[in-house]
Parts: sequence; structure tokens; C-alpha cells
Amino acid sequence: MIGGATGEQEIIRTYLDRLRLDLVVAARITKVHREWSRALMPDQFSRLYLILEGEGRLVVGEQELYPKPGELVYLPADVPVSYETISDNVFRKHWLHFNALIGDRDIGELLTLPYVVPSKAPEEAAALFEQVGAADRDPPGLATPLRLRSALTALFAHYLDSAPPGSVRLSPQQTSESGIVQYIQENLATLPSVEELAAVFGYDLATFMRHFRTEFGLSPKQYIKRARIEWAQRELTATARPMEEIAAAVGMDQSYFSKVFRQVSSVTPSEYRKLYRPHS
Repeated sequence: MIGGATGEQEIIRTYLDRLRLDLVVAARITKVHREWSRALMPDQFSRLYLILEGEGRLVVGEQELYPKPGELVYLPADVPVSYETISDNVFRKHWLHFNALIGDRDIGELLTLPYVVPSKAPEEAAALFEQVGAADRDPPGLATPLRLRSALTALFAHYLDSAPPGSVRLSPQQTSESGIVQYIQENLATLPSVEELAAVFGYDLATFMRHFRTEFGLSPKQYIKRARIEWAQRELTATARPMEEIAAAVGMDQSYFSKVFRQVSSVTPSEYRKLYRPHS
């Protein structure tokens, strides 16, 4: 059995690898009016705030929130949201609206994300909001969409990095997928055929292939190949284990392991270890 990240963490990482972020309304700084409020209703887009000053009340679904300066606020699409001021000390905040899609589904369908997190570095978060706004104001050009998406991705990554450990979870309807990934991660050296893997989880082959690609954006064979190489990459950088031992741990002889590793990583295992563990 190979240790490592849990099945749930592997699914989350796979989902985030497929995440596409698109700006709806550019980043701005606003000091809200004393009458700032709205009734509980959903939006088709997500919101991200960085609270700079003041106080206020938010309701997200059934949760009542009172974010403080220095905190990031994520308000998901398709979840009822209301807000209001609670004193003359009103919010001053960075804000933007965006779409966050994994395949053709909103991120909130697949992951449960924390609504309020303390920024690990509020000045950095503010600078990232400014970068999104600056990219949006760039004169239109071939690379403008790339710069904008890159800035927005960096900001969302800051939010995820600031989230407390364990606070990013699979949504309740996705937790059943963790069993498949857990099984793959724990049996990388001895995995059965895809047909047998489907049977282990009660699927016929065609249904399993379709289900797997829908959930993870890869075929089972592609996912297993990537899982094996990513595990090997961690071992190459974190340990001094011999190459043939790492290859055996993912069910390959050393020659085939080197070939597959180079296909996925563009370098050989030895070159990878020198790049990322130079003093080994």
C-alpha cells in the first residue's frame, strides 16, 4: 500500500486543476452606503471581497457572517445571499464578480469552500485585486484574456492558500467519488485492469468510463498514469529512495517507468531529482 494524500484531497486537486475562472465585473474598491442592503437571493456568479475597514452583516444560505478587516469573503453562485450595514462604520472593501467553472459545472456543485477566511497577507491580497483591475483595464490585445485570467487565478489561489486546513471539502454529493480515488492511490503497484476496477465499484465498463471522465476530465488509464507519476515525483524530491524501488512501488520496471515519467514530466526521473532535490 502506498501512503499519501487522501482520496478526497486527490479529487479536490484534480478538480482545481480543471478550474477555469472568468471575470464578470472588474475589481474595485468601494466604501458602501449606510443603506447598503439587499434581500436574500442567489446570483448566477460568485463574489470575492477583501474587507479593508468597517463592519456589516452577510447571510449566505443559512449562515450569518460578520467579516472583519483583513478577511476574504467568498460568496458562491446559486446560493441565496443577503447583506446589510449594521452601524455607521460601514464596509470599505475590494470586490469583484466572477465565474468559476470545472468543466460545465460551477465550483460550488463540486466543492464546499469557506465563506470567510483571514487573508494570510492582506497587503498581498489587496495587490492581487489591483492586478485584476489593471489587467481588465488593459487595452484589448491578443494576450489580454490570458493576463486577466492569470491575475484572477493568482487571487483565487491566495484565497485557497489562506483557507484553514480541512476547510476546502468535497460537496456532499461528491464524497462517494473519494472511494475510487482512495483505492487507486492505495494500490498503485497492483491496480487491476480498468474492467476489473469498474467491477470493484459496481459499474459496467462503459458506464464507469463515462462516469470517470465526467467527474475527473480524464480516462481511468490517463488518471492512473498521472497518479503514479505524481506519486513518484513526490518520492523523488522528498526521499533518496533508489529509482528502481520507486518504479516498483508504482507497478513498473525501471525502463518503462523512465519512459512514462518522461512522457508526463518531459524529463527523466534522474533529471527531475536533480532539478528539485539538487543536494541529494
